[in-house]
Order: sequence, then C-alpha cells, then structure tokens
Amino acid sequence: MKLNVTAVLFLAVSFFSCAKKSGSNPADPSITTGTWRISYYWDKADETANFSAYAFMFNSDGTLMAHTSSAMITGTWNESSTKLTINFGADPVLSKLNSSWQKTEKTSTSIKLKDDNPAQDDQLYFVKN
Repeated sequence: MKLNVTAVLFLAVSFFSCAKKSGSNPADPSITTGTWRISYYWDKADETANFSAYAFMFNSDGTLMAHTSSAMITGTWNESSTKLTINFGADPVLSKLNSSWQKTEKTSTSIKLKDDNPAQDDQLYFVKN
C-alpha cells in the first residue's frame, strides 16, 4: 500500500511539473527572438512618433521589455491564436499600448494588431529591427 501511494504521488508531481502553465506564452521564436519597434500606432490620430525611441523585447517568460537610451520599462504580454495582450501598467507613455489586441497579421518580421473593440479604430504595428 505504501509503495502504491508513493508511486501515485510521484506520478502526480511529475505530471503537474510538466504541465503547461495557464496563460503562458508558447515558445514562438519569431516573436521572442530579437528586438521590435513600433512602425505604426493609431489612436484617433497617428501617434507613432511617441514610440520612436523604444525597442521592445518579447521574452518567453511573458515579460515585455521596452528599452530607450536612458530607461528600461518592464511590462507583460500574452498571446493566443487571435489576441496579443500587452500591459505596461501606469507608465505615462507605454500604458497607451495596454490592451487585448486582435491580431490581423503575424509573420516572423511583423505583427499587425487592432483594437478588439469594433467601435475603436486603434491600430498597432510592430516590425522586427
């Protein structure tokens, strides 16, 4: 009996340690390799210039780093088959990117997103540096 309980416990621990974490990002080297920049941002007007100083890194652990020559801001990201969610908290500039964006196109060098609310016309495009 003691051996059976030990075996069941071992199998349970092995299963849960290998199970994929809920909400984790798939290992997608096309997004997690290299740096990205915003090539277009529309929110009732073209605001792309507000992000020209930033280089973005999508890390496989779900963190999203935004680098400038003088600062590094950490946010989070998560991807599903249809959405890319970004959250930079209350950062005065980068919080404008906080949303669950609908993917309209994704290649190894570009990601095109739009607001998931049909009443909004916000658009966000990333291109690989």
